[in-house]
Amino acid sequence: MSLLERYIFRRAMTFALGSLGSLVVIVWVVQALQRVDIVRTSASAVGNIFYIALMLLPDLAAGVIPFAVLIGSVQALNSLNADSERAVIAASGASGKVVLTPILVLGFIAALATLFNSHVLGPAAQRGFHDGLRTINADAITLFLQPGRFEEVQDGLVMSVSEVRGSTVEGLFLSDQRDPTVDLTYFAKEARLVEEDGQSLLLLYDGQLHRKTNDDAAISIIQFQTYAFDLATLKPRSDGDWIRTSERSTLELFHPDPNDESYQAKPQGFTRELAQRFTDWLYPIAFALWAVAVAAHPRTNRQGAGPAMLLGLVGALFLKALGFVTLSLVERDTRMQWLVYAVPLLSITASLVLIRADIAVSQLPIIDRISDGFRATARGLKRLLPSATTAGGGPRP
Repeated sequence: MSLLERYIFRRAMTFALGSLGSLVVIVWVVQALQRVDIVRTSASAVGNIFYIALMLLPDLAAGVIPFAVLIGSVQALNSLNADSERAVIAASGASGKVVLTPILVLGFIAALATLFNSHVLGPAAQRGFHDGLRTINADAITLFLQPGRFEEVQDGLVMSVSEVRGSTVEGLFLSDQRDPTVDLTYFAKEARLVEEDGQSLLLLYDGQLHRKTNDDAAISIIQFQTYAFDLATLKPRSDGDWIRTSERSTLELFHPDPNDESYQAKPQGFTRELAQRFTDWLYPIAFALWAVAVAAHPRTNRQGAGPAMLLGLVGALFLKALGFVTLSLVERDTRMQWLVYAVPLLSITASLVLIRADIAVSQLPIIDRISDGFRATARGLKRLLPSATTAGGGPRP
């Protein structure tokens, strides 16, 4: 890159890193606060909560990296216009590649980071996250539950025990009303915490499962000798969600074991996860090109930076929402997976066409009219507000 391109790249990278840090912290705090209630289980759970929250970071970062690229790029380009540097670059005869190249390089760097996270760091962090939850739930059963008391371990999940002896529980009662369509009640003479293949399990022995469907109030009773629960969510192992697709390696998703219960129950989940991992890296590139399309053209200070940022965020949110919709379609029909790849690729193509045609998206007449409408509305609301007064009651000078 030339000296000018490196200058633009440094500004965009600085803004993008600042945006990434802010977005990750905000989302991380929200996610961590949702799980604060589990630290009440025991002292060891308090120590594990930091580890669990740390394991959330790769997945959260992957989700906000494209938006950080967009925000950083638009901010950098807006600052060039605010300082009249963009006009000077255009007046000097420099081509649009001077602005496009550094932003595109930033997008490719973010894409490589996302690709590494999707195939290496992300699955490992997901395994660590759910292993931490299993540890905390194990502590909840052995330490938090008091004999003879009914405790709500999770929303809609109530447990009670008659006696706790180390990792063995006598007289277990478990009521699961998390699914609005069915109520499940488990009774077991004995339950034990065991380790199997590096996973913590709650095994129920010699008990009954009472299943009540809420639509018709039909009740069925199942007698069992052994029943296994995943301590990460206290879900039955037979539900087919034992080792989540997000925890599996890409190679395992490509070549699943035909006898795997998860694969047999929901093979489309494997296809969906693969499609997501192989398209997530395209979004930073798509967002970088969209930032150039909406904010790279020279403009006067009177036009302002608001329309470019607003248009950039609206377009990015729409594209990401469309990506989520296509992923949900794959859950129903794996033949729809081509749409998952088509969405970011079409966005990249459209942005390149706009850049090639030298169309200033944020300066289109319709965008100017919308901006003028917002400003007129703001001025009207300002006139309707009562004027500020001083402490003595008179108007401020």
